[in-house]
Amino acid sequence: MARWRSAFALHREAMGYTQEKLAKHLGVDRVTVGRWDRLENPPDPAIQPRLATALKVTPAELIELLHPGQKGPSTPAVPQRTGSSGHDVVQRIQGAALAFQETDRRLGGGVLLPSVELYLSQEIAPRLLDAHGGTSAAGIFSAAASMTEIAGWMTHDGGQNQRARAYFERAFRLAVAAENNALAGNSCASMSHLAIELGQHSDALRIATTGIAKSSQADGTLRLTARLHTMRARALALVGEHQACALSLDQAESLLGQATSEKPADWIANFDEASLASEAAQCFLDLAEYAEAEQRAAAAIRLRSGDRVRSRAFGQITMANILIGAGRLDEAAAFGNEVCKATASLSSTRVLDQLNDLGRTLASARSVPEVAHFLATLGALSHVSDAQEGQTATWPV
Repeated sequence: MARWRSAFALHREAMGYTQEKLAKHLGVDRVTVGRWDRLENPPDPAIQPRLATALKVTPAELIELLHPGQKGPSTPAVPQRTGSSGHDVVQRIQGAALAFQETDRRLGGGVLLPSVELYLSQEIAPRLLDAHGGTSAAGIFSAAASMTEIAGWMTHDGGQNQRARAYFERAFRLAVAAENNALAGNSCASMSHLAIELGQHSDALRIATTGIAKSSQADGTLRLTARLHTMRARALALVGEHQACALSLDQAESLLGQATSEKPADWIANFDEASLASEAAQCFLDLAEYAEAEQRAAAAIRLRSGDRVRSRAFGQITMANILIGAGRLDEAAAFGNEVCKATASLSSTRVLDQLNDLGRTLASARSVPEVAHFLATLGALSHVSDAQEGQTATWPV
């Protein structure tokens, strides 16, 4: 009986590489390549662009080789031909986007960003130059907008807000060029979030309102519109508008309840009960309504398990800040310690930035044993951030 061989191993051999030769080319151990062949340990995301180039596949095709839908007899992947139909290209990009996002949730954007940027330059940019009028052109521009927005989030997660802003603005313009109102609204949600992070509250409110207008002109956008209302709520909370903030959160909750049976528009980021709970917790924290904030944060943490490591970490940091506001410093430090443990497998400058902010807030209470332990653990982490980048330019909406 023939021994099962992975598609990765078959393709490696088809490209003329033995395990030893590929290992030497990439500067890794032969045993490491053997594990890739057996699909036991995927390559470090930082090396994947070089691996894709060596095997003459796109980053998306490499992901398909390394993470097949099921194990079984496979044939080698071959580079896509330039004659692929517009629909096939869009489907391939959509598959790549989903694969990148799935890995990003586990590892953080700082790890995968080089692969995404390579994919944008090698796979998507040439398609934009070839795109002409019609359905396929709109689909390719939409695909480009979505992947560009993913790059923006990964760059933002890496603490490079100026680059993130450029990616989000480019994604918005690509969505407008595609005449895709749902995707334009999606980009507005991302820009509004970044404006909030940069302290540009009035810009965040305006951008979210523009996004709601865009999304209302498209089908399958109930979850997106709910997300945009939470961005409005975040901006309103930051300027102390209690009633208006609560109204926006109520609208978001109502829309989310209506969306259970709706088929979402293509390319739109998911927004669920955990997302709403997380944003609502931040709103009530900013409004100093700590009891309500704690309830929402607890729901967000409970709903964010499994591979959503980064989202759970943000929820735990929010909870820590809520507990500080409520005067429960020992409990806040315990949540900080939990996040410190998660950073071992997570590449996210945003998480580290927020941890450092938490440490600065608790520094005056280091006589509390739990706080002292957290500060010692935090001290072992180091990073460089440019979190305030992107504050001076003008938004496109």
